[in-house]
Amino acid sequence: MNCNRTELEKHVLDKIKPSNFQVNVLEKFSNLIKHKLYNCIERKGLEIEIEEVGSFAKNTLLNDKWELDIFVLLKNKDDNWINNNGKDLLLSCLGDFPTIIKYSQHPYVTVSYMGLEADVVPTVYVEKPRKKGMGVERTPFHTNYINSKLNQCQKDDVKLLKSFLKGLSIYGAESHIEGFSGYLSELLIAYYGSFYNTLINASKWKDIVYIDIENNGDKDYLLKKYPKSRLIVVDPIDPYRNVAAAVSTKSLSTFILASKLYLNNPNAAFFHKFTYNIKSKINAPLLLILLHGEYFNYPPTDVWGKLKKISENLENFIENFGIKVLRGSYYTDESKLGAIGFLIDNIIIPKVDILEGPSVYDDINGIKSFIKKRISEGGLSFIKYNKLYGGRDKKVKDLHDYIRNAIFESGLKYTEKIEVEVFENYEKLRVNGDIKEWVKNSLYSIPAWMANI
Repeated sequence: MNCNRTELEKHVLDKIKPSNFQVNVLEKFSNLIKHKLYNCIERKGLEIEIEEVGSFAKNTLLNDKWELDIFVLLKNKDDNWINNNGKDLLLSCLGDFPTIIKYSQHPYVTVSYMGLEADVVPTVYVEKPRKKGMGVERTPFHTNYINSKLNQCQKDDVKLLKSFLKGLSIYGAESHIEGFSGYLSELLIAYYGSFYNTLINASKWKDIVYIDIENNGDKDYLLKKYPKSRLIVVDPIDPYRNVAAAVSTKSLSTFILASKLYLNNPNAAFFHKFTYNIKSKINAPLLLILLHGEYFNYPPTDVWGKLKKISENLENFIENFGIKVLRGSYYTDESKLGAIGFLIDNIIIPKVDILEGPSVYDDINGIKSFIKKRISEGGLSFIKYNKLYGGRDKKVKDLHDYIRNAIFESGLKYTEKIEVEVFENYEKLRVNGDIKEWVKNSLYSIPAWMANI
């Protein structure tokens, strides 16, 4: 099949496509697990179907992922039965393998074996997804739909798009990424036809983008249901659902900008196997918060999500405190260490708040209230141009103590120790290893795809 590729696309695909060896290994691993499941579950008198789903089943997997998704579809069982018995059923059948219990809408099992992983998910068998059923019910139908819509050239286009999104750090619908899922990537290729056409169209996106491949969605309903979404992609399997609901405005904007830059100057640095960061020479101070705790006791997505929320809240507080935040980021090794960092404009913490009050032309009651409030605080009130202004001592005297207390009260469980430090610039940073690398790449650097213009 002639896919009409550029030399750059051919070069990238050569580096990101699974080899025949990798495909054969994953197929044998899949067959082994399915065989064990069939024999075990049918001996228990349960009626099932087993389906391979996800990227490997759709041939859109990247070669850095040695993983499978296998769904066990149980007939004549309901959601309660799955929630109460599904995990134990799988563990009883897969006990010969190292397994990890994970949680989504209900428990499932990850099988790990010699570097290979398979998520084995129990769910009810349905002829079509129920409107109020479990979200995982849609997954087998997603797999069948994509396989019916995409030819092999387009599946390679999906690989290119996934690699492109990973290179931009916006691949994944997890709460700390807020990016493009694998299924969303596949739907974009199904709609626009190719990787190149997807970028052409994305570079022109403005306002709210609405995509409905099968013309079966209710646009007004979806706009009301997802008021914050700037990208709405109707799920062909469940037209009441926006597949792009997780995509934040920042991730969408990153994709639009990167599409424009790539079309202007195509180069490999946009793709995840070739991307790198360029250290800047900015002399900005760093506010660094190190968190120590037993984070391995919690699902990684929960820890990342909590760090994201704390980071956002702290950034708002720091700016209200009178310190400008240039850039922020967060990190965890998912074991015993977390970190939040902000590039700030000044290491000198302001001692007073300057408050803008009413105009001298405003109602007298509002003016009196503002003046009395400032006096009661032991502060100042004065006229500047045609407005009242006030000054008062900051209520929070120690930024470090405030940050420690805010994190302890945030619900980030198992945090045992918090360190808060301000460094004059990157060269004065007194940490090493993964933290220093994260600080350099996430805070003091610019991605090559943006710099190489």
